[in-house]
This record gives sequence, C-alpha cells and structure tokens, in this order.
Amino acid sequence: MQAVKALYKEGRIQLLEPLCGVTEAELFVIVLDKNELTGNTVTTFSPVEVNSEQEFKSLGLASVFDTNEDNNVDWEDMFDVKPW
Repeated sequence: MQAVKALYKEGRIQLLEPLCGVTEAELFVIVLDKNELTGNTVTTFSPVEVNSEQEFKSLGLASVFDTNEDNNVDWEDMFDVKPW
C-alpha cells in the first residue's frame, strides 16, 4: 500500500508523484476539500469501539480456535485474566 498526493480538478485526478513499482492497482481515494466544505455525498468516518472479541475475529484466529470444543470454556478464568 502506498499513499501519494494528487490534485483533482474538473473531473480529472493528477498524481503529483509516481506509484513506485506498481503497474496495475485499485485505488481508494480520500478527498480533503481545500475549502473544508463537505458535500452531501461525503461519508464521514468515526472511530468504532472495538472489543477483544472483535479484534480476535479480525485476526482470523476465530476460525482456528472458535470451535464447538471451546465455545463453553471461560478462557478468562482458564488463564486467570480479569476482565476490564
């Protein structure tokens, strides 16, 4: 993943620096409005509260450890870890 600066003017995007070693890519664009105005089509992103269960699943470990054998195990008690 690379981040590059670009200009958008009249429906055209102009990269201000080349993409190093990339011959084909899918681009995700984040628009920073020069006038700090946001249109109705702009999506604003806000932080999402994440808990350890969500982090565990996002790491992809749920498919390895989240089986019927361990669904009823209190892992906090097993490892003597107190919840926050």
